[in-house]
Order: sequence, then C-alpha cells, then structure tokens
Amino acid sequence: MGAKIINLFEFKILIFMKSNQTPNFNPKNIVNNITKLTESGLKKSLIASNGNDWDSVVALLDESEHVIGREMSVNSHLNAVMFSESFNKEYEKTLPIISNYYSEIGANKSLYEAFKRLKKSNLNKQQKHIVKDSLKGFELSGVGLEGEHSDRFKAIQEQLSVLSNQFSKNVLQATNSWKKTVSIDDLKGYGEAEISKVKVGDEYVINLQIPVYIDLMTYAENRELREEVYRAYISRASDIGITPKEFDNRNIMNEILELRLELSKLLGLSNYAEYSVQSKMVESPKEVIQFLDNLVDLSLPQAKKELIDLEVFAGHTLMPWDLMFYSEKLKQKMFDFKKSDLKPFFPESCVLSGLFSTIQRLYSVTLTEIEQECYHNDVRVIEIKDKRGSIGRIYLDIYARENKRGGAWMSDFQGLYNDSLPVAFVVCNLNSPKGGKPALFDFDEIVTLFHEFGHALHHLLTKVTFPCAAGISGVPWDGVELPSQYMENFCYERGVIDLISGHWETGKKLPDDLFNKVIASKNFQSGLQMLRQCEFSLWDINTHISDQDTYKILDTVRLKTSLMPIIDENRFLNSFSHIFSGGYAAGYFSYKWAEVLAADAYEHVKSSGGIDSTAANDFRECILEVGGSLDFMQQYVKFRGGRPKIEGLLKASGITI
Repeated sequence: MGAKIINLFEFKILIFMKSNQTPNFNPKNIVNNITKLTESGLKKSLIASNGNDWDSVVALLDESEHVIGREMSVNSHLNAVMFSESFNKEYEKTLPIISNYYSEIGANKSLYEAFKRLKKSNLNKQQKHIVKDSLKGFELSGVGLEGEHSDRFKAIQEQLSVLSNQFSKNVLQATNSWKKTVSIDDLKGYGEAEISKVKVGDEYVINLQIPVYIDLMTYAENRELREEVYRAYISRASDIGITPKEFDNRNIMNEILELRLELSKLLGLSNYAEYSVQSKMVESPKEVIQFLDNLVDLSLPQAKKELIDLEVFAGHTLMPWDLMFYSEKLKQKMFDFKKSDLKPFFPESCVLSGLFSTIQRLYSVTLTEIEQECYHNDVRVIEIKDKRGSIGRIYLDIYARENKRGGAWMSDFQGLYNDSLPVAFVVCNLNSPKGGKPALFDFDEIVTLFHEFGHALHHLLTKVTFPCAAGISGVPWDGVELPSQYMENFCYERGVIDLISGHWETGKKLPDDLFNKVIASKNFQSGLQMLRQCEFSLWDINTHISDQDTYKILDTVRLKTSLMPIIDENRFLNSFSHIFSGGYAAGYFSYKWAEVLAADAYEHVKSSGGIDSTAANDFRECILEVGGSLDFMQQYVKFRGGRPKIEGLLKASGITI
C-alpha cells in the first residue's frame, strides 16, 4: 500500500511538472486573470517590503513574477502569432493593468529600502549582483519621484504600453491589407518554388508577407512591378502610399518619442538615450555614436566600391527596387550560383535535424520533437534534455502566414524556477511547404533560424533559479544578441552544412563546389550591409537624444550612410517595430555591439578546436548558464581571456582597412 501511494504521488508530481511546461493556448477571461494575479502580486510586494533576508524579499517577488510572467507571455504571444480583433480587444485591456502593476512595484519606496537592507546582508556573488541590478531598476522606475511627478511617470508607462501595441497592430494590418493578382508573365524570372508561393487556385496573388516580398524583389524581371511592390512595402502604416491611411503610425510614433523624452526628464536625465544606456554595458550615448561612426568610416569606402560595381554591372543608375534584383544577378555572375540553387538542398526536415545535431555537439544536449496540441498545426514542440533529463521546451512556429506579426524572434514563457523548467517561443516567417514539396529554405532563412535558437538556448541552458536573472532575464540589452549572433557562424562550417543539407529528392549533401561558392560569397556587399545597420542604429540613438522630427534626423544620418536614392514615399520608420514596439529603443546598436563580441567569441572557439572543444563548453558555462546573475562583460572576459576588439568583426565581415 505504501509503495502504491508513493508511486501515485510521484505520478501526480510528474503530471504537475508537465503541465508547468505547457502554456494555456486557449486562455479565457484574460482581463480578470491578470487583474487577480497583479492584485496578489501587489499584496506579496507589501509583505516583501518588510523583509530582511533573501527569502522574505527576492524569493517572494520571484514567486509573483513567475506566475504573472507566464500569463503575460502567452497572451502577448497569441496576440502576435494568431492576431484577431476579438482577442486583441481583450489583450489591450490588460496592458494598463500590467503597466500599473510594474509601476506600483517600481515606485514602492519601502520595497526599495528592503533591497538596500539586503545589499548590506550576507549574500553570495550572484545575489549581490541581482540586488545591485534591482536597485538600479527601482531608480529607473521612478522610485525617487514624489506626488504628481510619480503619478505622471506611471501614466506615461501605461500610455507607452498601449501605444506600442497599437503600433504593432497597425503594421500587421497594413501589411495584410495589400494584395495584387498578377499574370504568370509578370513573374518572369521566378523559379518553380517561388511561383508555388503565390499560386492560389488558377491565379497568382502577391502580397507584402516577407517571403513573397523578398522573392519578388530578388527575381522578378518586371521592373515596374518591383517598383509598385517596393512603394507599397516601404510606405506601410503611413499616410502615403497604397495601404489604408487608418493604419498610419506617424502620430503614434511622435507620441511615443515625446513620452519617452518626458519620462527621461522626470528622472533627471537629458534624453531617452541616457535612460536606455543605464541598463546596458556601454557607458554613454556618446560612446555608442563614436562606435557607430567608426564602423561607418571603416566600411564606407568598401560600400561605395560595391555600389559602383553594381551600377556598372546593371548599366544604369539604380533605384531601391533594383538593389536586390541586380545584387542577386551580380552574385550569380561572380560566384556562379543562384540563391535558388541552394534551396533544394535545404528541406525543412534536414535543416531542423541538423540544427538539433549541431546544438547537441556544442552543448551536450538532445532536442526531440514531442506530440502536443498547440494553437496552430504548424507549431512544433521541442523537448531539450541533458544527462539529468528534461531541461526545457521550445515552441517553434516557423512559417509565414496572415494574422502573424512579421519578422523573427524568441520570447520566454517561463524561466527555471522550482519545479518549472524553462520554456521559450521561437517564431519565424519562413517558407512553408508548397506544391507537394516540403518547405525549402533559403540560406538566409537558415541563418535566421540558427540566430533565434541561439536566443532560445541562452534562455533554456540557464542554471540560475531566480526568475529575475534566469536565462535572458537581467542580461544587458547589448549582450542579449551575443548568443544568437555567435550561433549564426556555425551555418558556414562544412561539418554543419553536412548535417543540415540533404536534397529533398535525392538526399545528397550540398556539393563541395556549391559550399565553396557559399563561403566565397559570404561577405558579398558586406560594406553596404554594414552601412545599412549603422544607419538604423545611428538614427535610433540620435532620435532618442534629440527632440527634432525623427524623419529629419534620418535625413541627416543618411547624408553619411545612404548611397542610394531615397523616394518620397519611404516611410519605413512607420513600420520599424524593433524601435516602437519591440524593446530596442535607443538600443538598436546592440546588434552591432554584440556582433563584435560574437565574432571575437567564435574566432576563439574556432581556434581552440571548434564545435566539440572545451572552449565551446566554456561559452555555455560562462555566458549561457549564468544569464543575468553576474556582470556580463566580466563573464565574457572570463570566457575569452580579454575584452573583445572591433577588428574581429571587420575580419569576419570581410571589410579590409
């Protein structure tokens, strides 16, 4: 009897643990649920404010953060990948509640004092770092404000959350609003795989979804059609162009920028850029601008030459809708292959199994797909195990579709906490199966997939059990992109290519001649690409320094960074979700900053034995496992043996100086 009781108890525990890893993808009464959870969280914060040790302060808050974070995460995820007006209406109602909750926590002076008491207590190294970061978080949350200033700070935070959601909603709806039926003659230059994406019954329908848009700009010989589609895409969510003006984001952008500036000044800071760098490794906005200006100066000569070479090849002055088309043609001529030549060798099944095998070699973990009902049939559930057993799950939503936000990202459902294992959402907008063929991926799409799995591994391989610092939590924003960009490098290794390739009909691996051409073309137009990213980053940081019109700031930045003509309808800022709804405000430079670290880290691992080396495992132990529980740069130096240098990025990008 005793044995049976024990076994039943264990069974219940197993079920409980399983359910802890399974998000509720059919949430009901989300407003009521969030209300109850935040009310409970505020009560616990009051108790914690009287605490005097780690368990009575941080551990109590972590308990609330874990529960509330799960609820918020799944709601936000569903709103992004399964958008509907009815759900979004309810989701929008939760945003002020959540904003008010975190405002109340951040402004709780008694809780702030409790953390100050903790700072003086007997803590381990991780706990000391968490307390230090928490105190800074309180200060950036307006804990020092009083009266009407405090009230205004909270109101700004609430309004920003609402505006960010509306911005994202407008971009999605503007993107989905444009479609055009074309003839097969309009698609001259397309291959069979590209045609299958736009074939609807007996018609051919193009849209502004990323896979369709990129195909058209890359392959369509019809220049007038390329121009039409480009103008539609670049003017989305604006008062100019084809998409409905009801989705115009300009006023929302202006209001967001004004509110960010006001918020910063309430804290005694000059601008939002100063506010942003408080939680990053960089010391000041000036340091960011110097870093980016240096990259521009170093890459500009090569970028100019690349554009001249392209225009000579094309035989005429290029317009924006020509760039991808002629770049692909020139690349074909220089390296004797087309993008489409690669695609048959990278069916989805091979890519995923090869990716999983690569991760296994890097980090001694296994990834296995498991059966589980999800919010959409396209979603895969991936369980990750090491020698201890299951250590987490990934929900992989890989294909582009309507009512799904564009781009690619990783978000966390939950971190490592008590008996709850880490769970991450990985979202892409890649090619889907068409015309009886499996999904065949462009090489760029494979790089994107590796990138997002780098983020997921950062979250899942943590050994930190404090939700506030587990996985990606607590990691400075200019360090978050290190694991993802580091992971990209392995796509170009012959051994990894053998794992992820297998012709969808013959099973043959990517031939050596094609592989060598891929490697030779890796840094094709790297100067132009570097300028483009620096342009975005410089516009972002300067916009959040100044109170000038954001498009005027962009014009000023472009005087140095843009080598192509800019059309009047260019309103790409109106759909720049990273900045206005994605958490990268005054932080877009993080991609380039982290790229310096990633290039340096990969070179170190490669020179130390590569994918199966001790150095690869050191990266896991020093970077991935510690999350935000220790100083990020100190951990990097521990792994690398020194600080990173910009030369590594230039070398990896093929930019000679």
